[in-house]
Amino acid sequence: MSSIDGSRDYGVIVIGGGAPGEHRAGAPAEGGLRVAVVERDLVGGECSYWACIPSKTLLRPGEAVQGAREAAASAQVDVEAALAWRDFMVSDYSDAGQERWLADRGIDLLRGCGRLAGPGVVEVDGVRI
Repeated sequence: MSSIDGSRDYGVIVIGGGAPGEHRAGAPAEGGLRVAVVERDLVGGECSYWACIPSKTLLRPGEAVQGAREAAASAQVDVEAALAWRDFMVSDYSDAGQERWLADRGIDLLRGCGRLAGPGVVEVDGVRI
């Protein structure tokens, strides 16, 4: 993770480190541009930590129980195990893997709230870049 330095110039600054933001940052970095991603929460975004992955992970045990019942068997969800599996699937709410992915591609991660502040200027927590 990079500290926010208003004197650095970037060819591309992506606001939002969800899956689309990570993807969007990769191509210009591969092309040799200096790239930064601004993220106020976890890199990987809503889908990775709070929506798609954890919800589908928690839906599956219930579906398996329903399938067992439809096959004239009995089953029940082990709630503690289901929640532990969910936590594993969301990397225990750590985005260290995504941080490494960005760093390995030479992409700076700027933690904070970003906004467009004028032509060619992004502001991150009050620092103009």
